[in-house]
Amino acid sequence: MFLIHKRHAVAIMLLCTIFISGCWDRKEINDIAFVIGLAIDKEDDNYRTSLQIALPGQSGSSGSEGGGGGTSGDKSWFMLSNTAKTLRGTSIEGQKSLSRELYYAHRRTMLIGEELAREGVAPMLDLLTRFPLNRFSALPIVTRGPAYKVLDTDAPIEKFPSEMVRELCFLNMRRPRSLKTFTDAILSEGVDPFLPVASTVDNVPSNWKDVKTNIKLDGLAIFKKDKLIGMISKAPADALILAMGEANEPEIMVKAPHGKGDFFIKLNENNSSLHPHINNGKVSVTIRLYAKGVMVDNESNYGDLRDQEIKNMSQALHEKIQDDIKEGVRLIQKKYPADILGVGRSIHQQMPKEWKKIKDRWDDIYPNVVVKVEPHIIIENVGVINKPFGLQEEDIVHD
Repeated sequence: MFLIHKRHAVAIMLLCTIFISGCWDRKEINDIAFVIGLAIDKEDDNYRTSLQIALPGQSGSSGSEGGGGGTSGDKSWFMLSNTAKTLRGTSIEGQKSLSRELYYAHRRTMLIGEELAREGVAPMLDLLTRFPLNRFSALPIVTRGPAYKVLDTDAPIEKFPSEMVRELCFLNMRRPRSLKTFTDAILSEGVDPFLPVASTVDNVPSNWKDVKTNIKLDGLAIFKKDKLIGMISKAPADALILAMGEANEPEIMVKAPHGKGDFFIKLNENNSSLHPHINNGKVSVTIRLYAKGVMVDNESNYGDLRDQEIKNMSQALHEKIQDDIKEGVRLIQKKYPADILGVGRSIHQQMPKEWKKIKDRWDDIYPNVVVKVEPHIIIENVGVINKPFGLQEEDIVHD
């Protein structure tokens, strides 16, 4: 009897092996080229893709030297760049000159050259959203000039320039635009897409020794559907990000209410909401901004920060934010008419019946929408020193 049960057990175990597939589709690390960054440009009638490929053997932590180099001091990545008539063709050409299989699942940033962005990114998005190894969480960024030049900077503080771009995006916005949010904005009603703008900069003045190229974010790229229509500089771009409630602890420089100099307020918490109104066919929207701030620097000769003076500083801060946001709104209404704030989307969500009446004419209506800004900001902390540091009482200006 025991032998019969033993035979049954052995038979069942043998049958179970049928369902064990093993690693039939395994890929060895030594056979894979990890793409960690991508730059896409347009050159005449051809596309150029530049791949930043990791070199694991050069990624050691000890003895590393600039550019994220490994133990030998060399860079921990190399660039592979090719041109072709189509985007997919550039990948095929690149694979021909590489002994390892290109693997895109670790790519978290993609740089889009300015010329390509102005022509339209629809062909690029078709390829990136169709191929399963392309992560929708990757961050697209527009570059001033060719994208490959930004991707090929030294960026010495990070191992890879592509990773530095990603970290800059998260420092600038709480929720940076991903490939998913970018494509959603292109396909959605009542909102236009935007992306951060990156460019190259020297880390020290050019006449110093050991100058290295670095990367900075310096504005927003404004799109109408899939085409870039303009770029706005960093100051109004930061104001628009604040109006969206997406700013990551921004610092606002405000002129002192009286006397000379400026003070800086850091907004540790901020949020915003859009409240559209339609009256007799005229559309208006109110941007309500809520924030809490702390004073991080006082370079003025104003006051000793008593209650009334703090109120005056809060009023000056409100006026500065109103002016900055209104200037940003003017640019995206008049100079580069694109609804990146999502005013149309707010009407669609809050007043769907009214949206049906105006959605076909929204491109004509949007530039004339009246935008009001209502900041509600509380200065919670002014630091341990009330009076401006280093000034005598007779030099301090009071109300």
